[in-house]
Amino acid sequence: MPSEVEKYLSENPEPQSVDVLVADNNGILRGKQFPGSQLAKLYDKGVNFPLSLLYGDAQGGTPAAVLDPPLGGDPDRVYMPVAGSLRTVPWADVPTVQVFVEPYQKDNTPHRFSPQTCLNAVIKRLNDEGLFPTIALEGEFYLVDPAKSPPQPLQPENGWPSFEGPQVYAIEPLQDVQGFLDEVKSVAEAQSIALTSVVCEYGEGQFELNLNHTNDPAAACLEFLMLKRAIKNIAFSRGQLASFMAKPVKSNPGSGCHIHVSMSDDDGNNIFGADEKTLHHAIGGVLDSMAESVALITPYANSYRRFVKGGWSPSTGNWGENHRGVSVRIPMSGTKDRRLEHRVAGADVNPYLLTAAVLSGMHKGINEKTDPGEPNIEGQADVDGRELPTRWREALQVLDGSVTFRDYLGTEFLDMFLRAKFAEEESFHAEISDRDFGWCLRTV
Repeated sequence: MPSEVEKYLSENPEPQSVDVLVADNNGILRGKQFPGSQLAKLYDKGVNFPLSLLYGDAQGGTPAAVLDPPLGGDPDRVYMPVAGSLRTVPWADVPTVQVFVEPYQKDNTPHRFSPQTCLNAVIKRLNDEGLFPTIALEGEFYLVDPAKSPPQPLQPENGWPSFEGPQVYAIEPLQDVQGFLDEVKSVAEAQSIALTSVVCEYGEGQFELNLNHTNDPAAACLEFLMLKRAIKNIAFSRGQLASFMAKPVKSNPGSGCHIHVSMSDDDGNNIFGADEKTLHHAIGGVLDSMAESVALITPYANSYRRFVKGGWSPSTGNWGENHRGVSVRIPMSGTKDRRLEHRVAGADVNPYLLTAAVLSGMHKGINEKTDPGEPNIEGQADVDGRELPTRWREALQVLDGSVTFRDYLGTEFLDMFLRAKFAEEESFHAEISDRDFGWCLRTV
């Protein structure tokens, strides 16, 4: 990896500042800023961060339960740079670079508590059996007015009146925020993020950005996190607020993160295109493990507000071809790009955990030749599927009993993840919200 620094410095002047970033289990970026002169040392020695950094809550606090053994005393570990993550930060006022890091154990192996380590372990199991996944991620977000609470969609940059209604796939709403979108595209190009398209989504002020398919799932997750960071910072620099919150506006649709997955053999052939049964078995495995996976891919109380019957946020486990009402969809595709689309996660998801959960289910389904059941047929109404937990504590309890994810992600990781999330769930529900007062203060 020192060559990564050497190559960068040979093509660019030494930066004045380095943003060192780590994605916690919620997918929130934490880290430090260092002087640019520390860049080479960072790649040589790493940086010491507490392991508990991975298990903070949405407020940036560390639940007390996390600091019980084996994290008693809040120990540090060395976090080393992730290969390929060194990128220029175009929106910074001074020459700045960013680099992502991940924790290592005392024996210099990637730490088992890291979501990226969990994903890489799942990928290795697939690769060892001659299975090579290709994935693409799609993320939705809202542009909202930072001066309004509760959030309201941002007014057009050009001063024109807002459109009414969803205006899905319309071009004019994109023109209303064209300056923002042009800057996003420019930053994506500067950071080598494979952005393919921008779509106006169903919610007012809601947009979707699509990333290109890649046969490096960990790199795809890294790019998704980089794109989220870029979008949020570009909006901030323009006096706007970009939010990947799953359900920021009650009257509007929630924001999702969809993952497309195909699978190749040793020769690079798409095995789903060659054998439809293998694709169906993979879907069966995903559906079998879907209820157990919900807590991994819906990290907050707000995440569950996105599940609304009759919308495009599936709340049951079902599947079908060319049908957007299901949780696992087979898009229109040919032999070479035959794939599944997993549609349950919100945009607030940690992409490493989403990808690990979906690949784990697919691998198990392929090996066990799992029957997915009857599909929803194109043009038919949605058919109810397998029940999924749609409340936070319920989802955590289902995950706690998961045999599948203790196998694929590791018991040590899962126990620590659950310890942190149960504590965060209790803390959230201990809060007295404005709805408590609105509903009960005078009436009770």
